Amino acid sequence: AGGGADAYGAPAQPVPGPPGAAPTGRPQPAPPPAAPVAPSASGPSRSAGARAPIPVTYTSAVASALPSGPPAPGAAFAVEGLHSDTLPGSGAALPGEGLRDLDRLVLAGPDEPASARGRLRPENGDGAPAGPVPLGAVAESRSRAEAVARLDLPPNSVPVRHSAGSFDYRYDAAAPVDVPSDGAWHSVPVREFPVELEVEHVCVPAVDARVYAAVQLRNSSANALLEGAAEVTVDGEFLLGTALPTLAPGQRRRVGLGIVESIRVARRTSMRESTAGLRSGTTVLDHGIEIELANRLGRAVTVEVRERVPVGNEKDIRIEEKPASPPWTAVPPEEDEEHQRGLRLWRVTLPARSGMVLTGGYEIRIPATKAVFDGNRRT
Repeated sequence: AGGGADAYGAPAQPVPGPPGAAPTGRPQPAPPPAAPVAPSASGPSRSAGARAPIPVTYTSAVASALPSGPPAPGAAFAVEGLHSDTLPGSGAALPGEGLRDLDRLVLAGPDEPASARGRLRPENGDGAPAGPVPLGAVAESRSRAEAVARLDLPPNSVPVRHSAGSFDYRYDAAAPVDVPSDGAWHSVPVREFPVELEVEHVCVPAVDARVYAAVQLRNSSANALLEGAAEVTVDGEFLLGTALPTLAPGQRRRVGLGIVESIRVARRTSMRESTAGLRSGTTVLDHGIEIELANRLGRAVTVEVRERVPVGNEKDIRIEEKPASPPWTAVPPEEDEEHQRGLRLWRVTLPARSGMVLTGGYEIRIPATKAVFDGNRRT
């Protein structure tokens, strides 16, 4: 092009090193002579004083391990059976897809043959370097394996990362097990250890005239129970499927089992208004409660019946409880799950195919000049 030795495209001169620098151990090959470049018709040509590019030699573990050295420009190469791609129109070779996935590349260890050491290769599922595998088979196998994570979970099941919470615990299985590779969920027994179970029946007749079954579960083992599905059986027969919460060792939780149709409950109330005190200055509202229970099962059951008595904060209002039969228990708010005030409960055992009547009540004494909100005569 008439630019001389410093023209664009001419062979670059070696860069002089610092004074006293030692020569490199590997001699660098001389670059091939470049063909003269004709001046472009659409743009000005570079001047003779343009700075020449500095040659840079790239080396890598993959390239240095090739028996014939780095590939020639524009030539495709293959490493461990993974062929490279070529940029269209440029002739430059790029590593294949398996070598571009940096997260899955591993370096051969000391137990590998000497010819394979120091070379990057894609790994298997166990972290070992993979052999020559076609790219299509790798992508297909990875897609099929990752598709399992998108399956809908079985009923009442929760992912382990969500149910574990702050637990970091390992369950050691007694023996290995084979899981069919069919893309479906399979139940695999891992551990078996006893826990404390107490079946109870709870009803709140003032709110719902039905009896609900529940299990008081206490994790008496040294293992953490993670949240998930559970199957409940009674006398060897399947009752229902439910979900268990996450329980730490020693923690207790009530798990509901649904309505028990064979236990019936009926609640009847009465209210009588009268006056008392000097010049009838006090109004007495006498409330009576009668609850009838009937057990139609062929076995004895324990039923917990809950009631509430009014609670007032005004000094001129008094609430007096009447004797209950059988006696009920006053539950402090700090011992109640809902922290309710005025909670009273009966815990009675009903024999098979029998019934029982529970009675209780309270009196509200207010000044004659006042009335209960929404009226005195309420049930």
